[in-house]
Amino acid sequence: MLQNGPIAGADRIDSLDIVRGVAVLGILLMNIWSAAGPRLIWDYPIAIANLSGAPLETWFMVQVLFEGSQRTLFSMLFGAGALMIIERLMRGSQAHRAKNIYYRRTGWLVLFGLVNAYFFLWPADILYIYGICGLALFPLQKLGNRALVIVVIVALLVPASFRIIEINQLKEAQQSYLTAQSDNPGDEQAMQAWTDALAKARPDANDEKVLESVRIMSEGSFPEIFKKQAISSLILQTIVGFKWFLLDALAAMLIGMMFYRMGILTLKSPKSYIYIMLIAGYGIGLPLSFWETSTAIAADFDPLIKTQTMLTYDISRIAMATGHLSLILLFCLAGWGQWIKVKLMAVGRMALTNYLAQSILCAFIFLSFGLGLYGQINGYYLYLIVAAIWAIEIIWSSIWLRHFRFGPFEWLWRSLTYGTKQPMRRTG
Repeated sequence: MLQNGPIAGADRIDSLDIVRGVAVLGILLMNIWSAAGPRLIWDYPIAIANLSGAPLETWFMVQVLFEGSQRTLFSMLFGAGALMIIERLMRGSQAHRAKNIYYRRTGWLVLFGLVNAYFFLWPADILYIYGICGLALFPLQKLGNRALVIVVIVALLVPASFRIIEINQLKEAQQSYLTAQSDNPGDEQAMQAWTDALAKARPDANDEKVLESVRIMSEGSFPEIFKKQAISSLILQTIVGFKWFLLDALAAMLIGMMFYRMGILTLKSPKSYIYIMLIAGYGIGLPLSFWETSTAIAADFDPLIKTQTMLTYDISRIAMATGHLSLILLFCLAGWGQWIKVKLMAVGRMALTNYLAQSILCAFIFLSFGLGLYGQINGYYLYLIVAAIWAIEIIWSSIWLRHFRFGPFEWLWRSLTYGTKQPMRRTG
């Protein structure tokens, strides 16, 4: 049976490491699409529905089961981990320096995110946003759970209000467009806005810009790839990141902190709590996610209808993440699969290293300076690559931790945080 408390005399909790291991592997289920080809493959899979690998059917299944929920699960674990670290610092010998150490740790995470985005060429990096959110966790952890619930609700209402504004703008643009189609004068600016929205929602796989993007990534020089990825990273880390991802991540982190306090993540709460979370999570999340996805496909990704379905997106992703979390925790409590748990613990203990390794491996597989497979693999074939990367990370994590106390990036992060070189090799 899995232990509930710290392991090997260190500040580790088995269940947290297992869930973190599943989360870091699971996030590749989504990221593989952006790593393997142009954004349109994920945003408008109908454009490549006739290609091999059943891309539309694969997209549908992945969208329903995992879209948003893997990122949310990872964010929950980050929030729980941050609270655990703060508590450990506050009761340790360096309690007077706890705040400084925590903020230094968070600041270095921001730098890791910048390295991942601009050096490892992964624009969809989450470490940068996590580092920014982490700055708010220290003061917020002082709040009680009821107050945190209010903060979570507010954090979710902000993007919902953005979507309502966008829906109203799209309705106005669509109406102007339809009016003009009836030979009546309309607002030309609104008409153009609807035309642009349609073009963005239904991109052409043979568009010159799309083909050029594929050429650069699969055959281009390193400066070409760097420029393209750097521009994408800058947009995602500023405009998109602060408008959408920041509060998305913060809300999930606060939920993770509450789950940690309640003893759910450490398996100290009643088992009935986990069953309730499982039933409620999947009971709410699955129908909503199925409705959102099937509605978008049925409407041929009409921008207005697609945006309307996004009003329930935060509910469905958090519910699905809660369902996934409950399932993993029930596995932690089960008396079977101990060898799998040990492997997943190793992956979770090296979560930062494994997350960055996914960027490095995907760059090697898909970009021109590696195998150059960008734009050539679609649908369920992508998950052969996912399985291969999972196998590499599971195997190498176990081997590495037999000889070393931390993963390489975890060691670097810890050394930078404390301002001194940490012991790396295991002794005895």
